[in-house]
Amino acid sequence: MMTVISFLVGLSISGQTFYSFILENLDKFAALKAIGAKNREMVYMIFFMAMFTAMTGYGLGIGLVTLMIVIARTYLPNYAAIVTFWNLGLAFGLVLLIAGFSSYLGIRKVLKIEPFDIFRG
Repeated sequence: MMTVISFLVGLSISGQTFYSFILENLDKFAALKAIGAKNREMVYMIFFMAMFTAMTGYGLGIGLVTLMIVIARTYLPNYAAIVTFWNLGLAFGLVLLIAGFSSYLGIRKVLKIEPFDIFRG
C-alpha cells in the first residue's frame, strides 16, 4: 500500500514540476515557433528534456538507494534488503511512465500555442 501511495505522490510531484517548467518557458517555445521550428522538433526537444531528467533522477535514486543499503549493512550486519534486477526494471518502467505522461501534458500545451499571442502581451 505504501508503494502505491509513494508512486502516486512521485507521479504527481514530478509531473507537476515538469509541467510548470513548460509553462514558465512557454514564451521561449513560442519564440522558437516564430523563428520557424516545426512541431516535430518541439516534441523531440520536450521528450529529450523529459528523458534526460528522468534518467538522471533514476540514476541518482538507484545510486543513493544502493549507498544506503551498503551503509545500513555496515552498521547492521543482519540487514536484509537487496536490490534485484526485477526491482530495477520495475523502477525504470515507472520512471519512463511518469516522464512520458508529464511530457505528454507539456507537449499538448506547446503545440497549441500561437507565437503571436505571446508577443502581443
